[in-house]
Amino acid sequence: MRRSSAVILTLTLTLASHLVAADPWPTLPIPALNAATLRSAPPRPPVGDAEDRARHLATALAGGPLSLADDFFFPREPFLAVKDMSGAMHYFARLLNTYHADVERYRAQLPPDAPVTFVRFVPARACRWMEIGREANRLPYWSCYGARLVVRSNEREVVFRIHVMIHWGTQWFVTHLGPIPAR
Repeated sequence: MRRSSAVILTLTLTLASHLVAADPWPTLPIPALNAATLRSAPPRPPVGDAEDRARHLATALAGGPLSLADDFFFPREPFLAVKDMSGAMHYFARLLNTYHADVERYRAQLPPDAPVTFVRFVPARACRWMEIGREANRLPYWSCYGARLVVRSNEREVVFRIHVMIHWGTQWFVTHLGPIPAR
């Protein structure tokens, strides 16, 4: 009986060590604006192509496939590079699912079957430099709050808040389209 208990304990500890270990570091180059060696905030990157990718979100709001808006969401590999936590892959999947649910929730706020067209993307003004160690991150980044997507539907403009965007290199991505869910 003791031998089987020892085997069970060994298997349990082995399984637990796999659950606690951080996810593997992705193999991608780290942009200079997100380098771990940064000791102070670099200048905030310009909006770049975020407006073009925001157009894809507007197309998804118009009834297109949710996946059309995925290039506006923070990509998986940079996410895994930024996050210093076990279960980062699962957390990424949860955030992407929440993003899709938020797109659906925003769609429901538009008149059914009405055309939806992109009007403009308004970058956030409220931003904060996130040093290493904040929000379980192992790389620094700018985090901006309250960008806006403006679309036209039934001859009126509708404004949707983008709660959080962060940068990876010179590009900006959504991490929380709607309000941040409680954990």
